[in-house]
Amino acid sequence: MAMKKTVKEFKNWAIKRAFQLSERFHLVKKSPRGGIPAKFLVVSATGIGDTLWGTPAIQALKDTYPQSYLGVLVSPLGFETLKNNPNIDEFFIFRRGFKGVWSLPFLFGKLRKRKIATVFIFHSSDRVLWPLGYFVGPSDIIGIEGENKGLDFLLTKAIPNSPHLHGIEKRLNLVQEVGAQTLQRQISISLANSERGMADRFLKEHGIAPIGPIIGLHPGAQKPFKCWPARNFIEVGNILRTEFGCRSIITGDEKEKEVAEEVAHQIKDSVSAAGKLSLRETAALIEKLHLFITNDTGLMHIASALKIPTIALFSPTDPRICGPYFDSNSLVIEKPRTCSPCLAKNCHQPVCLEQITAEEVVTAAERFLGSERNDENPS
Repeated sequence: MAMKKTVKEFKNWAIKRAFQLSERFHLVKKSPRGGIPAKFLVVSATGIGDTLWGTPAIQALKDTYPQSYLGVLVSPLGFETLKNNPNIDEFFIFRRGFKGVWSLPFLFGKLRKRKIATVFIFHSSDRVLWPLGYFVGPSDIIGIEGENKGLDFLLTKAIPNSPHLHGIEKRLNLVQEVGAQTLQRQISISLANSERGMADRFLKEHGIAPIGPIIGLHPGAQKPFKCWPARNFIEVGNILRTEFGCRSIITGDEKEKEVAEEVAHQIKDSVSAAGKLSLRETAALIEKLHLFITNDTGLMHIASALKIPTIALFSPTDPRICGPYFDSNSLVIEKPRTCSPCLAKNCHQPVCLEQITAEEVVTAAERFLGSERNDENPS
């Protein structure tokens, strides 16, 4: 742990030294602030949810400056999330690891040619993207104070951090610095007809009628402390099968395949889609659902973006900061943290989430499925 901290401190020292030398000797030629059309770059090299939180702010930039150039620097996962977004003119994909480092000169050259005037740091999992944003020569680099891995000195404008503000609002605050405004708070994802076609084929191949009711269950998550126990998903799935005749589709990626198949195996007439579809095809499948029951995950945000009725399970993360936002189709079940201090990412047992009972989730599901109740058990 101490070694990791030392490495981070050295990286920040090296970046700061390079920045100081560049400023002293005027090594970076900066693009003019008031260029027409405006040229923006959004840095959002992160996961699904954090990426989608930026879509209202991206909309605000294009609504306010319809003739502007808007590029977005993303991770491969971020690209899949934002693909087909009509407000984005160009994507720049940064891959982590050695491939990403070796591709930096090419990426730098490409960005430098765009003559970017303003860079917005929405979020990045990679420290190297802050100095990259600086060296491509924008007049302004705008980010949130204290959320830049110790690299705030690279910002020309540091927006005060409001720790209790939702991530969507934080990103909107950033673009407001250039006068960009929108009433839109709902996140969005743009799916293609080919992806919807793949979802239709998946349903047909597994004998699931699209008239439903079809529910999605997502028992996985990036971190163990966000995972409601699989046995609870199984109990909920079986009750909803009996009471409403629901067919369950268990979602997940390749890493979540094992738990998804475990859940599917123990719910009557259910099927696992984990690892069988791409992210965007999975999103198209979620679009077919009548209800989605999920942990705090990227797919939860995709369901919200698609306006699919969703039950989201939360603890210890705070749904007011990272949950569904301006979404009347979502219902959050939240429980308080059980440990003080909270272990957060170091927690490997979902003690907090175990406070949520299967009965609570079924009761919540009844609010969405009430009109679909079976008078008799399904055959």
